[in-house]
Amino acid sequence: MQSPWQLKVGVQFVLAHVPGGETVNNALQRWNGSFGDAAIRGRVLGLARCLSEHLDVSGKTIVEIGTGWDAINALMLRVFGAGRIYSYDHVRHLRFDLAMNVVRQIGASTAAIAEISGIEPAVLEERIAPLAQATNIQELLEAARIDYMAPGDAARTGLPDRSVDIVYSYAVLEHVPEDVIASITKEARRVLVPGGIAFHNIGEHDHYVSVDPSISKVNFLQYPEWAWSLFVKNKISYHNRLREPDFLRIFAANGATVTNKESYIDPSDLEAVKHMRLDPRFTGLTAEELAVTKTQVTLAFD
Repeated sequence: MQSPWQLKVGVQFVLAHVPGGETVNNALQRWNGSFGDAAIRGRVLGLARCLSEHLDVSGKTIVEIGTGWDAINALMLRVFGAGRIYSYDHVRHLRFDLAMNVVRQIGASTAAIAEISGIEPAVLEERIAPLAQATNIQELLEAARIDYMAPGDAARTGLPDRSVDIVYSYAVLEHVPEDVIASITKEARRVLVPGGIAFHNIGEHDHYVSVDPSISKVNFLQYPEWAWSLFVKNKISYHNRLREPDFLRIFAANGATVTNKESYIDPSDLEAVKHMRLDPRFTGLTAEELAVTKTQVTLAFD
């Protein structure tokens, strides 16, 4: 009998190889509550904490990597005062109804966002109001000062040298190949102004554990690379399984210096790694390195 983990892997593998699979996958995400009000409010408040702790985006020009279906990151950057946002996605996923629900949940969370960020509620309301009045996706993008580049390539932005203050990604770099991460880092070095930074929130956990809470967030480290490449590295569910040292190596090799890094390890995941038969690709890494399931890193460039 298949486990929920195996079932989800199998479903997304099939959807990645049939016409219209990504649309069906989005419909399944809607059905299971991924875009429901409570889930979006949770994401809004999580992003509010992240931005408050790590970035001053007020008036800044930002390249955002990975717009997604609902543009939640780009919209939050605007609510936090970003001046202009160039948001890149490899596929034109963005849906007006999902983005507008994000706007509604931001509006419903104004008091909590103000408490987290220290931004006056009146300022937040002034920024949210024009977003809430949008009647189509183009009006929303214009009100949010978002240039939506999709299909687009964050490794080839087309922007002038030294024209961007911040390069930003949230839960994206774990979903692209290693050479793409290198290219994105090189492009960040090119487009950032002197003193500009790149900020990446990277989820190094097994993204299928949400359907099976009985397994660890590092469960996927046991599977052989050939099987992982066959069943998971596809256009819907791609996950590179890179560990934190791998990301840091790529950043350093492409001119980046880490100025701040926060790593999260769940003690239960650390224990799981110590007793797990690992795929040989992870040989040479310590249990602590393997058990990191989230990294937030700020990069600077010479």
